[in-house]
Formats: sequence, structure tokens, C-alpha cells
Amino acid sequence: MTGKIATYGFSELDQIEHSYAITVHKSQGSEFDVVILPIMRTAPMLLTRNLLYTAITRAKKLLILIGSKDVIQFMIRNTDAKVRNTGLEYKIRNV
Repeated sequence: MTGKIATYGFSELDQIEHSYAITVHKSQGSEFDVVILPIMRTAPMLLTRNLLYTAITRAKKLLILIGSKDVIQFMIRNTDAKVRNTGLEYKIRNV
């Protein structure tokens, strides 16, 4: 990978905006103008269609995917939904 350096003079600082990185999990329920989504090989249990959908739908204006097409294709095909063992249904039924 080739490194690039961007130099800004004091008069150009208004062209720089702060940005923040958060997990897809923490972003649920929020939207952002621009989402940059790095996609890399990791444990298959994390590479699910649901996670990809959640990440993609956070972007209001622009989505940038960075990573391997093979991993993205794997995520699209990976429809494994993990069963969650919670007491939520019991609590709702017995309220």
C-alpha cells in the first residue's frame, strides 16, 4: 500500500471535518450522511447478511465499501441467524 500525505495550510482548515468510527452494533438505530465500511476476512460467524444489511442501511447519502468482493459475496450468502436465548418473549407474555 502506498502512503499518501495531505498537507493543509491554516486557511484551509475549514475543509477538514471530524469523523468517528463506531461498530455496526453501536450504530443500530442511527443514520449518517456518509458511511465508510471496511470489510475484511474474520470469523465467519461475524460475516453475516444481517450485519452487512445493518451497516449499509446506516448511510443516508454515501456508502463506501472497502474490502474484498469475495468477503462481501460470502456475507450476502451467509444467512445464518444465531438463535438468541433471552427471556424477552416470556416477559412480554407475562406483563
